[in-house]
Amino acid sequence: MKLFLTLALLISFGTHAAIKRPGDELARYRSEVMEMGARLHTLEKEINTKNNLYLSSLEQIKQFESDVKLYRDELKKKHKEVSNAQLENKRILQSYLLESENDTTEPWQRKVHLQLLKQAQEKLKTKEAELVNFESKVNEFDEKLLALRTNEEELEQVIKELEVRKKTAMETYLAKVDKKQKIEKIVQSQKLKKRIEVVKKELSRAPIVATKPDRFFARPVDDFVSYTASPKGVTFKYQAAQPVKAVGGGKIVFAGDLSAYGQVVLIDHGSEIRTVLLGKMNIRVKKNDLVKNGDILAYTLSDSKEAQNLYFEVRKKNTAQNTILWLDPNGVSKI
Repeated sequence: MKLFLTLALLISFGTHAAIKRPGDELARYRSEVMEMGARLHTLEKEINTKNNLYLSSLEQIKQFESDVKLYRDELKKKHKEVSNAQLENKRILQSYLLESENDTTEPWQRKVHLQLLKQAQEKLKTKEAELVNFESKVNEFDEKLLALRTNEEELEQVIKELEVRKKTAMETYLAKVDKKQKIEKIVQSQKLKKRIEVVKKELSRAPIVATKPDRFFARPVDDFVSYTASPKGVTFKYQAAQPVKAVGGGKIVFAGDLSAYGQVVLIDHGSEIRTVLLGKMNIRVKKNDLVKNGDILAYTLSDSKEAQNLYFEVRKKNTAQNTILWLDPNGVSKI
C-alpha cells in the first residue's frame, strides 16, 4: 500500500512540476526581458547625452577654428608691422650715422635725426611687445582648440563603445523576447486545456460520451503572440500584419467601420450562428459575399511596435457564446 501511495505522489508531483515549470520559466524570462529593456533604455539615454555633448563639442571647435583664423590673420599683420618698423629704424639709424660723420652737418640737424631715431626705436619696441602678446594669445587658442579636438575624439570613441554595447544588449533582448513569446504560447495552451476540462466538467454531470461536436471553428489568425479568453469572446494579440481568415463557411452580413468599434466583419454561418471579427483591418470582402472556411476576409494593420488586438466572438441566436469552446475540435459546442 505504501508503495502505491509513494508512486501516486511521485506521479502527481511530476505532473504538477511539468505544468508549473513553463510558468516559472515564463516568469523568469519576463523579469529578464524587463531588466534588459530597462538596461537598453539607460544605454539609449547615455548615448543621447554623449551625442549632445559631441555635437556641442563640434560646434565649439567650429567657432574656435573661426576665431583662430582671425587671430592668425591679425598675427600676420603684426609681423608685417614689426618688420616695417625694423626697416624704418634701420634707415633712420643709417641716416643718423652718415650725418654724424659729415662735418658740414649742423648740430640741430643731428639733434633732429637723433630724436627721430629715438622715436623709431620706441615704436619698434611697442610693436614687438604687441607681437609677443598677440603670439601668446594665439598659442592659448591653439592649446584650447587642441583640447577640444582631443575631447571630441574621446567622446566619439565613447559613443562607438556605447553603440557596441547597445547592439549586444539589443540582440540579447530580442532573443529573450522571442523565448518569452514561445513560452507564453505553451503556457496559454496549457491554460486553455485546463479551462476546457473545467468547463466540460461543469457543463456535463453525466458521463462524457466520446462523440465529436456538431461544429467547431478555426482560428481567424495563424500568427499571434498570445490570446485571452473572456466569458464571451477571445482576443488575439499580434504584431505582424497578416491575413484574417473566415473561421467557417457562410455569408457576409456586414463588412466595414462600425461607429466606435472600429473595423468589423460579421458572418452568418446558418442555424442562427454568427461570428464577429473586430480590430484594425484592411477589409477585402463586402456585404452578401459568400465565403468558405479559410478564405481571406481582411489583413491586419500593424502601425506601431506594440502588439495589436483582434477580437473574435461566436453568437448564437444573437447571444454571445463562450467562444473559446468553439475553437476546440474536441470541445462541447453545439448548434
